[in-house]
Formats: sequence, structure tokens, C-alpha cells
Amino acid sequence: MRAFIAIEFPQDLQHQLSALSQNLRTAGLSGIRWVPPENIHLTLKFLGEIPPDVLQGFITHLPDLAQTASPFTLRLQGLGVFPGLRHPRVLWVGVEAPQALFDLQREVETLAHRLGIPPEDRPFTPHITLGRMRPDFSLRDQTLLETQLQNPALNFHASLNVDRVCLFRSDLLPDGARYTLLLQAPLLRGREK
Repeated sequence: MRAFIAIEFPQDLQHQLSALSQNLRTAGLSGIRWVPPENIHLTLKFLGEIPPDVLQGFITHLPDLAQTASPFTLRLQGLGVFPGLRHPRVLWVGVEAPQALFDLQREVETLAHRLGIPPEDRPFTPHITLGRMRPDFSLRDQTLLETQLQNPALNFHASLNVDRVCLFRSDLLPDGARYTLLLQAPLLRGREK
């Protein structure tokens, strides 16, 4: 089963981010595969294809890990691309995060490593993926994207109170990925349990 650990977004925030994508589409960007609103989230760890015993390990241990983490607030702002404007592959909204997010992600990475999932080979860079460039992403798209990234009207701002971490299943279907929530684990440190 393909799975990942993430921070789930409420529907209203997903729709705000989707409206931002729609504004970019309306501006003429066409070589991008847009993330559907219901799939917008913040990934902490992509697990890939995992066997049932590893999945059960996450179901067993993720709630214990979450109990040691404190709730925190994320600030979402700005647009950007990975790896850069010359060869963009991912369009994202930036995340201004407190140390608590990085601590949580590090603990998730440690749990994954204990369960046999290799660690990431690059540092964690929190971001919200809005879209991925398709093979037909053109020079025209690149020029238009560069212009839109400088458009102050598209400078997105929102905040999100994070009080849980989630385990999702990811099924790849002909019309795109479908995510199924498998587990919500509340962040409980410093709160009544």
C-alpha cells in the first residue's frame, strides 16, 4: 500500500488554495497538473509502498509519537517553484513554520526509519504543492509563471492551527491520486489528555 504522513487541511483552506490555483489557470498557465482541492495537505513523510506489518507499525506508534508533540500554528504565504524558475517542476505555497513542525517531522522521520523506511536524502522544506509541471510545460508557461509569481494580487496568506498528524493511504487511479485517511493522531503535549 502507498502511504504518507501529513498535516490535513480543513476544507475551507483547501478551497482557498484551490481558488489560487484557479486564478493561475485563468491567467493562462496550461502546462501544470493541478492538485485537486481535496488532496491539498502538508506532507511530513512520504512512505511509498509499504507492507501491512509496516503500516501496522505506524498505526500502533504514531499516536504515541503525537502525544509527545505540542499543537502549533502554521502561516502559509507566498508562491514559489522547485527547484527554480529555469527548470520548474513543482509550484508551491510557502510555509512559515515554528520549530515545533520541524521537531514533529524529525520524530516522524525517526519512527519511519525504525520501521524500515529509508530517510530522506534532502532536508525537510515545508511547502504546499499546488501543481506539478507536465511534459508539455512550455517556454510560454515559464514566462507567464515568472510574471505571476511577482503578481502581488496572488500573494497568498493564511494560517492553520495544527493539532493532529495523519496517516493517509494513496491510491493511484487513471484520473489522479485518491487519498484515504487511515489515522488521526492528536498532538497532546501540554494539553489535557
